[in-house]
Amino acid sequence: MSRITNWRRESRSPTLAYRNTKTGARAVLHRAPDSYRYKWRGAILVDGYPVWSRGYETKDAKSFRDELRKRPAPELSCPECPNDHVLVGEKEADGAKVQRWFDCHDCGCETPSRIVYGAER
Repeated sequence: MSRITNWRRESRSPTLAYRNTKTGARAVLHRAPDSYRYKWRGAILVDGYPVWSRGYETKDAKSFRDELRKRPAPELSCPECPNDHVLVGEKEADGAKVQRWFDCHDCGCETPSRIVYGAER
């Protein structure tokens, strides 16, 4: 198995966790709550903000590592301007769904995450 560029494994069981050596981002494959459609959840977090997420039926570590290979240096950047230094804002909860927000101080853009956590059924 080839090495994953810029990712170092932090734990293997029960949660598979990686840390990016360049950006400090975290990648986690963990057991999802029983209310979720998929039993396992993979996510890449930059400053606690989810930039990628996917559900798995089984603990599919090979597919998860393939996603990490595609993203050697995940960053959180503003979609409106070339600024790559944005601040993670508050969480918004609407019933069982939770969504994160981030703010760009250069252009004033406030953007919600594309990933909404909640029951996925």
